[in-house]
Amino acid sequence: MMRIEVIVCCCLLLTAAGAPGLLLAQTEDSIEEIEYAEHLPLVTQSLLLDTIKAGDRLLAVGERGHIVWSDDDGETWQQADVVPTRSTLTTLESSGGRLWAAGHDTVILTSSDGGRNWTRQFFDPERFQPVMDLHFFDERHGLAIGAYGLMLVTRDGGETWEDWAVNDEDSWHLNSIVELGDGTLLIAGEAGYSYRSHDQGETWEALDLPYQGSMFRALEIEKGCVLFAGLRGHVMRSCDGGDTWSEAGTGLEATLMDGVQAGRRTLLVGNGGVIIERLGANDYRAVAHPSGVDFASVLNLGDGRFLLTGEEGFYRYPVATDTGDGS
Repeated sequence: MMRIEVIVCCCLLLTAAGAPGLLLAQTEDSIEEIEYAEHLPLVTQSLLLDTIKAGDRLLAVGERGHIVWSDDDGETWQQADVVPTRSTLTTLESSGGRLWAAGHDTVILTSSDGGRNWTRQFFDPERFQPVMDLHFFDERHGLAIGAYGLMLVTRDGGETWEDWAVNDEDSWHLNSIVELGDGTLLIAGEAGYSYRSHDQGETWEALDLPYQGSMFRALEIEKGCVLFAGLRGHVMRSCDGGDTWSEAGTGLEATLMDGVQAGRRTLLVGNGGVIIERLGANDYRAVAHPSGVDFASVLNLGDGRFLLTGEEGFYRYPVATDTGDGS
């Protein structure tokens, strides 16, 4: 199994989470000791797992609590000043003037100064349930989803988090969440277990997918249409809110971890340097990035340029011809 999949999805021990409806609040007084992320000279060459654009600023997160930011489209990066965790961070989210980051040990962080300084809102390493994705409807109401059916809800900007569940009987990994234009929420999950909500996550129903493998990315590609991408190159498309699905033939078996919509272009990235561009409804073109690394995320920079993250940091697509190193 590839390194990124191990860190993001697997090699975890199952423990029982709290019951849905239990309100969970944490204060600094209740925490014995906080480990802060170290400032390291080669942090931008470490494993990075997610990127986001918040205004004109780019941010990325990864192993050991690393958070970096850039104000020049990723040409230069600065490490965040204060990050109160050394847990691997897997996801970033922004809403209004706030930022959130989350990851292993069920840690959730927030920043109100553009990502320079962070505070810890939630931390429960005994759960063994990393957060895989975050979604905020506004600065107060948000969801965190993750391994073994993890779902946390906040209605006060993260001051408190409430245990929730898509299904009391399911404990499959919940990997990615997307909100469609009509307000429908879709979750791409493990082993074909994926879900839909029409009421901002209050209730959920199971989706009937044609492929019973794990999906790692849910992506709205156009009005009313969504892609799920995941294990062994599988890509599924729905244009009716998840009622029916068609499976695209990518011709690849590399696991796909992320995707981005850029105008009419859809780009998917995954293991082994794989980049797939969607050319039509069921027409896909594969490109091999010369780095050959496992990609975890892709971000649209505009003007046909994309920033990728994964093993050993940042990469560009299209590849700059003057660097000679594939980055």
